Amino acid sequence: ANERIVFGYDLLHDLRLMSVSLTTIEFVPDGDGTRLVFTEQAAFFDGLGDPADREHGTGKLLDALARFLAGERVR
Repeated sequence: ANERIVFGYDLLHDLRLMSVSLTTIEFVPDGDGTRLVFTEQAAFFDGLGDPADREHGTGKLLDALARFLAGERVR
């Protein structure tokens, strides 16, 4: 409890299944703060998805979260 969030989701485009994922977000004490560990396991179907694109998009979201937590305005 209070250490991780685990969720699964599927991604569709034009009603075609692109991928399914199992994601774990862990919160680990780190000095005076907390480190976030993001792990996503995904299966991609019919050449519709790309792991590199998913990693890039997730990285952008996590970067925005870091800026928000640092007090920056994020759009």
